[in-house]
Amino acid sequence: MVAKKPEDALLDVVRSHLGYTESGSGWTKFGAWWAKRHGKPEDWALAPWCDMFISWAADQVGLSAVVGDSAWTVGHAQWFKARDRWGRVPRKGSIVFFDWAGSKNILAIDHVGIVEAVRSNGTVVTIEGNTANQVKRRERSMSVIAGFGYPAYSSGKPAPKPEVSWTEEIVKTLPTLKRGSRGYDVKTLFYLLHARGMGLNGGVDDTVFGAPLDEALRRFQTEAGLKVDGECGPKTWPRLLRVD
Repeated sequence: MVAKKPEDALLDVVRSHLGYTESGSGWTKFGAWWAKRHGKPEDWALAPWCDMFISWAADQVGLSAVVGDSAWTVGHAQWFKARDRWGRVPRKGSIVFFDWAGSKNILAIDHVGIVEAVRSNGTVVTIEGNTANQVKRRERSMSVIAGFGYPAYSSGKPAPKPEVSWTEEIVKTLPTLKRGSRGYDVKTLFYLLHARGMGLNGGVDDTVFGAPLDEALRRFQTEAGLKVDGECGPKTWPRLLRVD
């Protein structure tokens, strides 16, 4: 009997959850798994779960080392790029990252899924979590795809960790943000503060640096022992991006 390829085993897991729907409160078993696995507060079970779904599925088939273990789409994409496993060519089993604005900028990534098939017409068939609050099969245009992460399925081992930290590299590209700032960099800040449990919830425009974001950032700076100035710059970004 021919052993199943790792990417096919992973796709079998995600296919088996097609139609899974989050609860009315936004709870999913993937968020609950992530919270327990990483020692996060219970409200992580209510967090955006597209990347947690991919991480959960990889864990089910023992592929976390090559697929990644992430809840943050931007950081997950950077993880692949730092290991020279990032590109723009779709492949079956690759992890697909979306930027709905079409900028192809990793910092603007909004969503993630896995490639099930590549069509001859240039579209990509994907399976995604947290799309219309469900696990669904989609057919996507390359125009909304920022890039692909290529797990090292063939070796079954993670690519060597680079000597240069991706955190240091990404911080060089990030602007200083303060109240009144707008755009996808603000969205990145919003998500990071939410992930750190700084009290940001739904109903807030995550692309505008307003009062809720200012308060959350100052709370984080206080707890991190940083200068409390309400600005996210070269001292604050690294602390937010650090993996504890």
